[in-house]
Amino acid sequence: MTGRGPTTLAVTRVSGVTLDITDRDAACKFVAALGLELAEAGDTVVASAADGSSMTLRDAPRRRLTGLRFDCQPQDIDGLADAAAAFGATILGHTATTLVLDGPDGLLLEIRATASATPRNEALILPHAPLHSQAPDARPLALSHVAIFASNPPGALEFYSQVLGLRMSDQCGDGLMFLHSGHGGDHHILALVGSTTSGLHHYSWEMGTIDGIGLRANRLAEAGYVRGWGLGRHVLGSNFFHYIADPWGCHAELTTGLDQVDPATWQAGDHDPVDAFYLWGPPLPEGFIANAEEHERSLALAEG
Repeated sequence: MTGRGPTTLAVTRVSGVTLDITDRDAACKFVAALGLELAEAGDTVVASAADGSSMTLRDAPRRRLTGLRFDCQPQDIDGLADAAAAFGATILGHTATTLVLDGPDGLLLEIRATASATPRNEALILPHAPLHSQAPDARPLALSHVAIFASNPPGALEFYSQVLGLRMSDQCGDGLMFLHSGHGGDHHILALVGSTTSGLHHYSWEMGTIDGIGLRANRLAEAGYVRGWGLGRHVLGSNFFHYIADPWGCHAELTTGLDQVDPATWQAGDHDPVDAFYLWGPPLPEGFIANAEEHERSLALAEG
């Protein structure tokens, strides 16, 4: 992959998502079944994949998405700060290793200077199957991507493009946009879904192989988590998927096989959602695309 060369200024990956939650015990049980490593401190639980990418879950009276963390090459942190200032974004903190911004819909965005790389997937490399009793643990390798609801998708696209250096991979009008790093790599590290409010739709974990997806899905089912969607294969991104509904109204996705983007040659497309959502798999469950935060806010307004 040739990329855009050394002059590209962009984050390289998404490495963290922060959520307020209302039931810590349910959250800890679920993320443990996902195969994540848990660390608790005060009112916060951090659930980490093998490479250190993570979910941060905080006790709160209402569930909501509050922040995202991205990584960048160490030499780019000051340039990204300059891009944020030029855009007019609010800079909440800036050091030699960290940049903190007030992002679209009030999300707290942290950019971390690090040379870490995302594990590459091996979706179609299927080794000889081991005995069932000797099956590997199949824990998530890394946070692959996050899909968030945006109250103003075009405005959010402008921010993430001009400030973080993300680029369009594919879209379905303004209702669904897949964004990759300007350096190339995975077809999307962030997806924007149109809604009346902000929110989290799903957070996706790179499992390395289709076997990894299946083995971890079995572990989740054994723990009682069976509601979701999969196994199937997406069209936009080409990745294999298995979604599991989480206790806070979103979805955890187990994935592998994302298209790899060369920014010098990739051609973004604008697709009809009917043709672009999935190639094969079970029918889409009712309510799968719903924004749980939007529903909760509507209830709160009605009660208030």
